[in-house]
Formats: sequence, structure tokens, C-alpha cells
Amino acid sequence: MTLSRRKAIALIGGGTVLAATAGAAGFLTTRTPYKALAPWDAAGHYDDARMRALSFALLAPNPHNLQPWLVEFEASDALILHHDPNRHLPHTDPFDRQITIGLGCFLEQMVIAASADGYDVDLSLYPDGEDGPIAHARFRTGARIDPLAEHILNRRSCKEPFADDLVEADKADALAPYANIITDAPAVAE
Repeated sequence: MTLSRRKAIALIGGGTVLAATAGAAGFLTTRTPYKALAPWDAAGHYDDARMRALSFALLAPNPHNLQPWLVEFEASDALILHHDPNRHLPHTDPFDRQITIGLGCFLEQMVIAASADGYDVDLSLYPDGEDGPIAHARFRTGARIDPLAEHILNRRSCKEPFADDLVEADKADALAPYANIITDAPAVAE
């Protein structure tokens, strides 16, 4: 059997691609990102209640995993949250909307985690105005545990529909000023 040059190159090239794909698949299925998972393993393993709460807070979702927070400890029961001025998204988030949401997620997760240790966190947002720190947080004992605390380490993004039920017309109308609400089944399916 005689092979043309083109067929020989195709067979050799195809075999190389197949071997590379098999090798990459084997590598990916046996690879665990230990370094990336380290913060989840370390969460909660600190003596200071603020550090324990912060160890969970830094796991909060944030835009592009930018982690735009800086924390300053104050006295033995407080901290100040700052926005890291070197972590902006000037092209995709010129007004810091996403960054602000990420900082809010950080604070919310910190408060939830602190409650698991029995601490309430009194937050003062933008205590010195918009150009100052994001928040001042004072920890004090006496909190009831937030039921979400036990789920912090079990987070995942849900890619499934929440319900197959149609949104009632009056509810869709109430939401219309805030978003483009589509209830037409064929349009939703697109």
C-alpha cells in the first residue's frame, strides 16, 4: 500500500495530536491544585476571632479573583477594610461597581463567619466618606449563629434552573423597572 505524502503527514499528525490529548487528559485528571485550595484548608484555623472571620471572608467571590481588599487591625476587637488602590479594573469596571460588590461580599462573609464563633460585627460603611476606608468593623460577643455559616466552604455556582414555574405577571411587572424580564417561553429558551 502506497501512502501519499499528504496522507502520511495527516496520519502522523493525527497520532501526535491523539497522544498529546491522552497525555493532557491523564495529567488533568490526576492534578489537584493544592496551592489554590490552601486558603480553604486554612480557613478557621486562627486564635484571633477577627483572623478566623477574615480567613473565611477572603474566600468571598470577587471580580476576576482580584481580591481588592486590604485589612488594618485596630485595637483587639476591630478592623478597618480598605480598597487596595492597585487593584482596579479600569477597562471592565471603570466606576468600581464590581469591585464594590466584591468588597460587600467580603464583608458579608466575614460577618457570617464571625457569627459561627459567637461574634456580632458592628459595621460602619464608608466611615470617612467615599475616599476613605470601605468599612470599620467592631467585633463583640453575643451573636446568634447565621445558618449560612455552615455552608461557606461548600459554595458552588449553580448552573441549573431554580424552578420550571413561570413567573406570575404581577411579579414580572414589579421587577420590570429593575431588569429586562422575559416570560415568553420561546424567548426564555433562547
